[in-house]
Amino acid sequence: MKPVLKWAGGKARLANQIAEAFDGPCKGVYFEPFLGSAAVFLHLKHRGLVGRAVLSDANHKLVEVHRAVRDQVERVLRALRRMPKDDWRERYYEVREDYNRGPHHGPRHAARFLWLNRAGYNGLYRENRKGRFNVPVGRYTALRLPDPSRFREVSELLQGTELRADGFEDVLAEAGEGDHVYCDPPYVPLSATACFTGYCSTPFGLPEQRALALAARRVALSGGRVVLSNHDLPVVRNEIYPPAEGFMHVARPRVARAISRGKRGKVGEVIAAIGPIPEAAAA
Repeated sequence: MKPVLKWAGGKARLANQIAEAFDGPCKGVYFEPFLGSAAVFLHLKHRGLVGRAVLSDANHKLVEVHRAVRDQVERVLRALRRMPKDDWRERYYEVREDYNRGPHHGPRHAARFLWLNRAGYNGLYRENRKGRFNVPVGRYTALRLPDPSRFREVSELLQGTELRADGFEDVLAEAGEGDHVYCDPPYVPLSATACFTGYCSTPFGLPEQRALALAARRVALSGGRVVLSNHDLPVVRNEIYPPAEGFMHVARPRVARAISRGKRGKVGEVIAAIGPIPEAAAA
């Protein structure tokens, strides 16, 4: 089940491997605190592997898009039909300016966000220090939006979900026995010059990576299972998700990514899992 958003680092192609890392359906609540395009949730829900779900992201403007698609999909589609079509490239910066003025909620906001997501460069979402979206126009030969039927399918799968704009600490604090959590945080950069920090105003460096790993282990000790994705680097495998702390490196896929300006290649990723940790092992 494909999402309606293009998303840098999206997990649609790895969704099967991530599903396998959970070792079965979720018996409790499914939590996802780095929602992005919701590719993993949509895959799991479509397969009947999750029931109740709490979905969150630090980017409140993104969360409002998911809310609008869930609650007002027909109004979102009507607003999308009014967006530029044949002259989309010439009007891109006009739409971007309108988006930055707001408001950042409701069907019109969702339509602008989705349109910019498809018309902007490589599906990136980036804001400057003032919180203004600043991705340039894409190089596509044509503007392609998902079919309305896909919006309706995604809306149906989002029914009954709880959508929040919270940090991972608040979300993981609620997870416990029988619950599943999938975490797809901003990745540890491949090099000192490869750090992408403009997704939202909240930084996500090594201290935050380690705090997330500690929160994941607390969930595991409470009887939940957590699956996490990151770059396949020694610091990730040995220091952030170390086997000595109960983390298992269940898969190490190589995924096509933009690796430098104008170039693409395959990069190593790691899918780690932890929990539930029995009391005897935790002692």
